[in-house]
Amino acid sequence: MESKRAFVQRLFTTIAPRYDWFNRLGSLGLDQRWRRRAVGESGLSGGMQVLDVCTGTGDLAVLCARRLRGRGAVVGVDFNETMLRGATHKQRPGEPAIGWLRGDAQALPFGQERFDRVVIGFSTRNLSDLTQGLGEMVRVLKPRGRLMILETGRPSNRLVRMGYLAFLGTVARVIGFALTGRVWPFTYLARSVKGFLSPEEMVALLNACGTQARYVPLSWGLASLYVADKISA
Repeated sequence: MESKRAFVQRLFTTIAPRYDWFNRLGSLGLDQRWRRRAVGESGLSGGMQVLDVCTGTGDLAVLCARRLRGRGAVVGVDFNETMLRGATHKQRPGEPAIGWLRGDAQALPFGQERFDRVVIGFSTRNLSDLTQGLGEMVRVLKPRGRLMILETGRPSNRLVRMGYLAFLGTVARVIGFALTGRVWPFTYLARSVKGFLSPEEMVALLNACGTQARYVPLSWGLASLYVADKISA
């Protein structure tokens, strides 16, 4: 687990300057649509406290802040300083401030039941201990709070799934190399998609962590959205 943590840290430090470009090109421009869908499904309303875990370059945190329009608070947490530096430049002048904090998703630096909403985008498969990370996200949620998880998908259609995996293993790696001059980070990312939990397994794990979860396939299953409501004690 510690070796994966160190590897992921090095990976995102390496690709941070071109991370947004890779997301846009590698998803054919769909990644921002998926993020907007996640924020739309979150049920955000004025006065809410929102945490974006593994915020990266801050796309989800910024979308949440724009939805709240200053009537609430958003915090973005990531353990990679290089990615966080990119996040601080995302906000437009005059927009509500976002709190950026370096922290570990598997040991969140917050007390119990602090947030109304917790979001995480395309990062759960990078956690060295997924169960611990999900447990932390549920821990900091208020009773009946909602956890939104956006992840790469597992298309149910066999042909779509084969094409998607082929794209990750070829075209996405070429795009990554063209942007960064390196292949190994994008080889890992492709393998992490193939080796991640199925939607059924992910829902079962979320339910075991104290939520009532459902799976929403996006764009024929190319992305996965998990909506998990914390069960009040």
